[in-house]
Amino acid sequence: MRAHLARVADEGRLHPCLLFEGPRGVGKRAAAVWLAQRVNCDGDSTPLPCGACWSCRQIPLGRHPDIVEVGLDPEKTAPIISVKQARELTSALVLRPFHARRRFVIIEPAEAMTLEAANALLKTFEEPPEDTGFILVSSQPSRLLATVRSRSQRVRFGPTPPEVLVPWLEARGLAGAVALARLSEGCPGVALELAEGGASEERVARDAVVEALGGPLEARFDFVEKMMKGDRATARKQAERTLKALETLARDALFCAARGPDAPLMGLDRPELAVRWARALGVPGAGRVGEAVGRARADLDRFVNGRLVMDHLLSEVARELGLG
Repeated sequence: MRAHLARVADEGRLHPCLLFEGPRGVGKRAAAVWLAQRVNCDGDSTPLPCGACWSCRQIPLGRHPDIVEVGLDPEKTAPIISVKQARELTSALVLRPFHARRRFVIIEPAEAMTLEAANALLKTFEEPPEDTGFILVSSQPSRLLATVRSRSQRVRFGPTPPEVLVPWLEARGLAGAVALARLSEGCPGVALELAEGGASEERVARDAVVEALGGPLEARFDFVEKMMKGDRATARKQAERTLKALETLARDALFCAARGPDAPLMGLDRPELAVRWARALGVPGAGRVGEAVGRARADLDRFVNGRLVMDHLLSEVARELGLG
C-alpha cells in the first residue's frame, strides 16, 4: 500500500481527496502521517521519509503548521465533527502553506462529520486550494455521505497477515505476540492496545456478559443498567466493550461450528465457550448474533436510547442461545 502511495506521490498524481478506509487500528492514520512526511521530507537521503529532518520530526507530533488534523469537536458532548469546525477549516485554507510543498488535512474519524459539516466541505474536497490535499480516515465509510465518497479516491487497508504482524510485535518485546495478532484480527494498533491491558479489559467484559446471559432476566437488566451509567461517552465506551465481546464470541462460535474444536480461536483462554456457543448456535445462529451486534452498534451511533438497544440485543442473543 505504501509503495503504491509513494509511486503516485512521486509522479504528482495524488488525488485531492483520499479516503483511507479499513478496520480500526489497522494503520490508516499512521499511513496518512507517513504520506505527509514523505511528500514534505526535507532530507536528501533514500528511502523517504528520512525521519530526521524538521518536517519529519514535527509532523508526527502534530506541530507542523501545514499538516492540519481535524478530530471530534471538543466543545460537543456528542462524538461529532461539527459544521463550525468545517467552516473554520475552509477559512484557514485560504492562507497559503507556510513551509510544506503540499499541505495535508487529515480528518479522523471522517464518518463523524455531521451532514452540515460534510456539505460545507464538499466543494473544497473536490477543488481544494493549490498544493493542498485531504485524507479522510474512516473505519465506517458507509456512514459517509455518498457525495463525499464519490469525490474521494478510496484506499482500502486490510488486516496485516500474521507472518508480518507477529514479528513486528516480537520486535517490540511484547509477550504473547501470536495471541495478540489473533485477538487484534490483524490490526497493529489494536494489538498494541491489547498489550497495554486492553486484553484483560476485553476478557472482563466477555465474562460479565456471559454471566449476565446465563442468569435470570433481572440479571440482564441489571447488567445493562450498570453498563449504561455515566455520561454518553462513558456509556458508549462501556457498551462497545460488550459489543466487541459478543462479536468475538460469535466469531469463535462460527469458526468452531464450521471447522470443529481445532479451529483458530480468538478467546484462547476459554475455548470451552466457543464449543458451547457453537453447539447452541450453529453456523446460522452465530451469523445472526453477529448481525444483531452490528444493528445494535448502528443504533447506538444514531443515538437511539442505549439501555433499550442493549436490553434488546441481550434478549436476541439469549434467545439464539436457547436461554429464554
